[in-house]
Amino acid sequence: MRSVMLGMVPAALVSAQGPPTDFAPGDARSETAHSISIAGEDVAYTATAGYLTIPSYDGKPKARMFHIAYVKDGVEDRSTRPVTFAFNGGPGSSSVWLHMGALGPARVVMGPEGEVPPPPYRYVENEWSWLDLTDLVFVDPVSTGYSRPAEGQEAGQFHGLDGDLEAMGEFVRLWTTRHQRWASPKFLAGESYGTTRAAGLVRWRHGRSDQPGRRVGQPDQPGGFDQPGRPARGLARPDGTP
Repeated sequence: MRSVMLGMVPAALVSAQGPPTDFAPGDARSETAHSISIAGEDVAYTATAGYLTIPSYDGKPKARMFHIAYVKDGVEDRSTRPVTFAFNGGPGSSSVWLHMGALGPARVVMGPEGEVPPPPYRYVENEWSWLDLTDLVFVDPVSTGYSRPAEGQEAGQFHGLDGDLEAMGEFVRLWTTRHQRWASPKFLAGESYGTTRAAGLVRWRHGRSDQPGRRVGQPDQPGGFDQPGRPARGLARPDGTP
């Protein structure tokens, strides 16, 4: 049976918010503006499709990871707006299934029992998208979708448990940094093997700590999903529905 697991990402809490900064050369991206109605709410958002370069320890490109992000427009305080990183499993699958089949603002039309209808195929607005609750970043692991190793890098290094976790973890770290979203609540959503990946990413993040309660890259900030003494915030609509 396949499942979706929603996990929390340990993160340093910093106050900086703003536009994306410090993108590597070759990190091409395309942005378009859209809107959708979800649960009676009109949600205006920006869709970004592009690459993020994962560096090796010597600073050279290690992989170029493709992703599509949906970010709600008009949010003044991004620290109150969650962001969810989503991926499928396999291992060996891109994020297209959660993206176009469950969580994204558009979904492929399927039959009443989930069967594939005859062509022509089409897509419609996804009235069950999570975009009213959280910004969404759909990530293709290396060697899936459009994500590929950098020139001169062996693809096999990304195909094991640890290599996959390191690449995906670096993606989350870099995307969060370059979009200045460290203060935002963060979630991981994985399907099938993606649930194993989500749990592993939390372990991987903890394993990069310099000392208990502190995170690499923000050594002077307390680690954790929320501020000390405050309960973790879940995803729920104003009426209490999940």
